Amino acid sequence: MTEVTTSTCAERPREDARARLLELINANWTTQAISVATQLHLAELLGDGPLPLRELADRTSCHPPSLLRLLRALASLDVVAEREEGNFALTDLGALLQPDVPGSIAAWAQFCGTSSWRSWGQLFECVRSGESVRKRTLGADGFDHLQEDGDAALLFNRAMVSLTASVAAAVVRSIDFAGAASVVDVGGGFGELLAAVLGTHPPMRGVLFDLSHAMEGARARLAEAGVADRCELVAGSFFDGVPGAADVYLLKSILHDWDDDRCAVILGNCRRAMGPHARLLVIERVLSPRMAVSPHDQAVARSDLNMLIGTGGCERTQERYQAMLQAAGLRPAGLVELSNGYSAFEAVPE
Repeated sequence: MTEVTTSTCAERPREDARARLLELINANWTTQAISVATQLHLAELLGDGPLPLRELADRTSCHPPSLLRLLRALASLDVVAEREEGNFALTDLGALLQPDVPGSIAAWAQFCGTSSWRSWGQLFECVRSGESVRKRTLGADGFDHLQEDGDAALLFNRAMVSLTASVAAAVVRSIDFAGAASVVDVGGGFGELLAAVLGTHPPMRGVLFDLSHAMEGARARLAEAGVADRCELVAGSFFDGVPGAADVYLLKSILHDWDDDRCAVILGNCRRAMGPHARLLVIERVLSPRMAVSPHDQAVARSDLNMLIGTGGCERTQERYQAMLQAAGLRPAGLVELSNGYSAFEAVPE
């Protein structure tokens, strides 16, 4: 009979903790494997059914043994399945990497493994300096660089659509738009949220307001959703002003991009555009006052660090958002929990 010593029992929690920490440290490989799968269009190739390695290698111009290693890595993640006859098939999970299916996160996967990946490699310098990668390398935070790089703008906006779709569905399920005849989506990108709102409320008209790099994609998305005839596209900066005379204003994942001073400018411009009976919906993740080991807090923490390296912004607590609204002359009028850790702050003019 094997004797279990006290020291052996004491070592087990340490080994469990070590294994858990190693899993966290090594998680970077999954981001790259899935991102490369999107760059090779594997989900599209497998969308019509299983294919053998040789055909996949030919159609992706890949070295077959190396592609096999990637496919087996993806199989271990349940993105693809390896069949006995040597074919590879798409799983339900992997199907979400097809770009045109409902709920697709293909663009986000590609973005995380490419441009965002390069920024995360500079987290050390950002923590030391308090400046984002864009501030350190380009001299300014924000999205002006997308105006000069059409490919980067397309990938960024498609990635934002990937993240917005489920939140947009939650918004139209949870927010009462009764009595609203018009809505302005401020910084609305390709219009995923606006398309959902207008699609659910046929009489309503909308304005998609963003920088010019988003206009072409927004026009296509709103037409695809069948709401283009009820939507005006306006190019401009929310630091200069916001289109007026709407019943509802939407700010989805905008304020977390910016520091407090620039958030004050955005909210101030919204307030000046709003009539006495207009409403503002600020849709953001909400930072817990004290972080816990939970999926919600981990998602918010990741986003908070992503804002540090990317735009110079941050995630904020409920109290901080409410204080910012009040400082802009807006009265907090409710908080609605949505999905994926997002919440909607409703505010009206004081």
